[in-house]
Amino acid sequence: MKNILKLIVKYKLSIFAVMLLLYLSFTNSHEFDDISIFRFKHADKVIHFLMYFGVGAAIYTDYCWLSRKKVTIISVLSVVVLAIVTELGQTYLTETRSGDIFDFLCNIAGGITAMAVAPWIAKTYFKFVYYVRDIFKQ
Repeated sequence: MKNILKLIVKYKLSIFAVMLLLYLSFTNSHEFDDISIFRFKHADKVIHFLMYFGVGAAIYTDYCWLSRKKVTIISVLSVVVLAIVTELGQTYLTETRSGDIFDFLCNIAGGITAMAVAPWIAKTYFKFVYYVRDIFKQ
């Protein structure tokens, strides 16, 4: 149990991002109909891009202690596997969702775009964490 808690603390961003992604991917899409900012053509593609951007950035941040090459490979592979699993899952495991090749492509584009800016995101995240820790130490 202690090891599981250590893993959760160490990879909290990735775990949260993936859990949120899975929730949003498999929830009945009609639950989000009331959100008015997403009422434009191809809004779902933008949402897919943003969700996978967040997941890619979270995974990169959690693994940033590895070499840049390794963390990029892990992040891209994770995003690709998640994209495949969610699109197939939407097709075969839900009645209100369907898999779409363009959703898959937007998922991949979001994850890969995150890799381009992830070093900056990780740096900003850790500056914020250390800043908050310093506030509470005083």
